[in-house]
Amino acid sequence: MKKQDAKKLALDIGLVKGTTDYTRFIILGRSRTGSNFLRGLINDNPQVVSVGEIFRNEDQIEWDSPRFEFNKIVLETYQRDPVTFLNKYLFRKFPLDIKAVGFKLFYYHAQKPPFNNIWKYLEDQNKIKILHIKRKNILQTHVSRLKANKNNKWVNTNGDIEQQISVRVDPIECIKDFEQTRKWETEADTLFKNHPILEIFYEDLSNDYGPIMKNVQDFLGVNYIPVRPGTHKQSNLPLSQTISNFIELKDYFKNSIYASFFDE
Repeated sequence: MKKQDAKKLALDIGLVKGTTDYTRFIILGRSRTGSNFLRGLINDNPQVVSVGEIFRNEDQIEWDSPRFEFNKIVLETYQRDPVTFLNKYLFRKFPLDIKAVGFKLFYYHAQKPPFNNIWKYLEDQNKIKILHIKRKNILQTHVSRLKANKNNKWVNTNGDIEQQISVRVDPIECIKDFEQTRKWETEADTLFKNHPILEIFYEDLSNDYGPIMKNVQDFLGVNYIPVRPGTHKQSNLPLSQTISNFIELKDYFKNSIYASFFDE
């Protein structure tokens, strides 16, 4: 029996005292808005268990946590009944020192049956707390995704300086992404309007995460400790050096509601 399975069994049969009386939460957002940065900071508090994008892939469970291991029975439950999976395998008994348990969920995850059942379930569970991570400048989000698609580097966990690349931005695709992102954000805020919600902007978090993480830990009901990030910025270059057609793009958007995205 694997170590993690043995620990879970000991909790389940009462050999070790455990609890399900902890805060349950979601890190809600979309890609390239700092969700990994936020999750890394949260996980630096030993009272918190925060797993990855568990509803991203229909064929596997992306726990992204050493506490959870691949198990065929768990996968079958996940694919057959995602709500049961969530309550049985994530929101399970944990040791008494665990005070908050959660996962990442993006707006476009779990869109097909039976996975889409999770959205209605989460909406109804209004004690689940929502950490809604957004970006004020969604041009940065769009460019970050283009770069990640180009070099296949989605996260920097070691702080090494990465090769800086530039991308060309299509203005029409840009507008579509802007509108879709704001639509997702609004719909999510409406869906979870009866939940405790803490809105977090990546720009504020990356600029000075200390006071924000004090608020996050208070919100989750865990003891405050100074936390450190588990990931690092992938680029510090201004947009004018990252977008190869920056001048052309800035001119295209100069009279639009998005013009401020180009201010540096």
